[in-house]
Amino acid sequence: MENAANGPDWTDVAMYLGALDALHGGRSSVLITTAGKGHNGLLDISIVTTFDVLAGSRMPSEVMTACSWPCAECKTFAAHIYNGLWKHDFAIGQAYQQRDFKDY
Repeated sequence: MENAANGPDWTDVAMYLGALDALHGGRSSVLITTAGKGHNGLLDISIVTTFDVLAGSRMPSEVMTACSWPCAECKTFAAHIYNGLWKHDFAIGQAYQQRDFKDY
């Protein structure tokens, strides 16, 4: 069982999702799917935030980031999702500034 003494837990993930939505005015989701075919244990994670935008707006209606699990950096799956939310938060900021993502 994961516990907060070892890093972020699922409560931290839930709180971060709520904070993203409150801060950016969108609706965020974490999508988890298997990577490839068969039972290889690999997962693809997509984090998507959708926004209500006016017709003709230059703002994106959604921002999506992706990562895979397992990774060499994170001890737990919850910590991996939390780290992904941090990167996703940065990507939303970049979308607001309308910068080119390829530079990051």
